[in-house]
Amino acid sequence: MLRILQVIASLAPRYGGPSVACPALAKALVRQGASVTVFTTNVDGPGKHELPLGTPQKRDGVQYEYFDGWTWPAEYKFSPALARALFWRVAAFDVVHIYSMYIFSATAAAWACRRHGVPYLLHPHGTLDPYLRRRHALRKRAYEWLIERRNFRHAAAVLFNTPEERRLAEAWLNRIVGSADVPERAVVPVGVEEHWFAPADPAACANLLARFPELTGKQWVIFFGRLSFKKGLDVLARAFAEVARRNPQAHLVVAGPDTEGFGARLCTWLRQAQVLEKASFVGVLNEQQSRALLGAGAVFVLPSYSENFGQAVAEAMACGLPVVISDRVNLCSAVAQAGAGLVVPCESAATAAAIEQILRQPAQARAMGERGRRLVAERYNWQAVADQMLALYQRMALRVRRARAGFSREGHEQPARFGRW
Repeated sequence: MLRILQVIASLAPRYGGPSVACPALAKALVRQGASVTVFTTNVDGPGKHELPLGTPQKRDGVQYEYFDGWTWPAEYKFSPALARALFWRVAAFDVVHIYSMYIFSATAAAWACRRHGVPYLLHPHGTLDPYLRRRHALRKRAYEWLIERRNFRHAAAVLFNTPEERRLAEAWLNRIVGSADVPERAVVPVGVEEHWFAPADPAACANLLARFPELTGKQWVIFFGRLSFKKGLDVLARAFAEVARRNPQAHLVVAGPDTEGFGARLCTWLRQAQVLEKASFVGVLNEQQSRALLGAGAVFVLPSYSENFGQAVAEAMACGLPVVISDRVNLCSAVAQAGAGLVVPCESAATAAAIEQILRQPAQARAMGERGRRLVAERYNWQAVADQMLALYQRMALRVRRARAGFSREGHEQPARFGRW
């Protein structure tokens, strides 16, 4: 049985995709016969989750261990307790899956793995997109030079979720590692949970309409996800303003956590365009409410400036909703090839035209929705993803075993790639 450790800074929902993907992947790996442990912290933005620290928690066959983290500096999620656990216990695992970069948990995990000769995989989750690397660029370059360069040079593999994400990262990776051949650069998508394919609960639909009666009888243009700087909310506001002027039945529904204050900015932009009364901010929804929203929507819109995968896009497609996404959402090629929606440049006129096309052609919209459901069911189910990840982990472990055996027979020390530093 393969012993896998996943290390992630936080599982709080405010942090978006990785906090959803990590537990889902862990559960799928357990179903495939692996032993999975997750190390994380209790940090949740400026505060902390009330979680049992130091006591393993078992959920869905996965062992979760939470460690106390510092809320300052908030983005770094410093945790001496996590570092100690990694140092003393990482040698008990066959492979380690490290989420994100420029963050304490990733740095501590990679160092502990090198110290004990355990192969590790780095999972940037889109942070190597040039658009994101330009944000806080000086800080990131210093961190790369001091820390990330060594982390990547000694990694057994780097995981990307789409071919486009890998393409965007190649130049940086070749430069920082000094080779185009190592480490292994794997592409494995994120999966979608089975419950997204289930029909919406009528009670959840009724509850949604009772809370937001202004949605009754309207065509819902849905934004579903974190209200973040990279999501193209300014493009969304301008595009919806154009749509609303020509289509009185169109109504914008904004769902998701607002951890960066962009909800207020979006309100301002919509007010300036005189369409704020045609928008509803429904906040964070639970699973049933989310399915009810997406199942009753007319179109899903995500005009992101950068998106390494687009988890919300896949979930919307699983609910049978046609999508309008920018060409900077890295699922765009799959969406276009499947005919599951419309892919447009990241600008308001093209986004508005695509939304209107779907609103005006319900038969075409239904066909797109069905094609999207098939795409997600065939390509983005967690069982298929777990199979690919297990194969990757096994390749990593096998390379280390072979390297150790070869050097042991020749009477040499371990190669530097699996050494301490």
